[in-house]
Amino acid sequence: MENRHLHIICFDVPWPVDYGGLFEPFFKIKALSEAGIKIHLHCFENGRSQAAELNKWCVSVDYYPRKSLWKSVTTGLPHSVISRSSDRLLQNLLKDNHPVMMEGIHCTYYLHTGDLPSSRCFVRLHNVEHLYYRQLAETEVSPTRQVYYRRESKLLKHYERSLANRATFWTLTKPDLEVFQHELGYNAVDYLPIYLPELEPFFSPQKGSYCLYHGNLSIPENEYAAIWLLDNIFNKLEIPFVIAGKNPSGNLEYQAHKRMHTCLVANPEE
Repeated sequence: MENRHLHIICFDVPWPVDYGGLFEPFFKIKALSEAGIKIHLHCFENGRSQAAELNKWCVSVDYYPRKSLWKSVTTGLPHSVISRSSDRLLQNLLKDNHPVMMEGIHCTYYLHTGDLPSSRCFVRLHNVEHLYYRQLAETEVSPTRQVYYRRESKLLKHYERSLANRATFWTLTKPDLEVFQHELGYNAVDYLPIYLPELEPFFSPQKGSYCLYHGNLSIPENEYAAIWLLDNIFNKLEIPFVIAGKNPSGNLEYQAHKRMHTCLVANPEE
């Protein structure tokens, strides 16, 4: 057990756990550490601060800046992937032969280049990314961002196919598994349910009822879903509706505040 080490490359700094995509990475790091695995964490900074909390669970934590869009636009690779490349990261990974867990397709650049052997690499597939970016394009109102998301979706589909069978892959959902197996040509892929710890719910002693929608409100599809609920469900109901999340747009704030039974709780970006 003393020699069990694991590199984890994370697409973002996984603390604080304030949006859905970070729940599994953080709690997985914590659980593996408590099981005796020595975690070497590598985080790409995406506007979030470095987190001393992670030092409790990892023997080392390294941070890397993401590359700008303009530095990646001519590569022919998805910006979400090429922006998470770093010479210093590769140097750190090549110092030993410990296995490497890559959190999402976004962290697989050095699997793509062949700098890391397939036998060392394991990829946690958080989404079918080309479909996710297509959905973002459909819900985005900014023409510039629509173009970006459509381009990224096209590049990601080609990129996801190019990685087939170059490592061991695990999906979060069974529908994603079907897509990777039957549409993208993956054989070395399996379904591994999302990891979350046992959580004890806290109940307020006060009586009452309401409906809660919680998400990262800076993501277009989350805002779209919240507004759809306002327009199609809660415009007909008197039950209180609470929308909670970070960085809501002015439009969402306006839509929520004009409804009598709706409350918007905004958490600022960390």
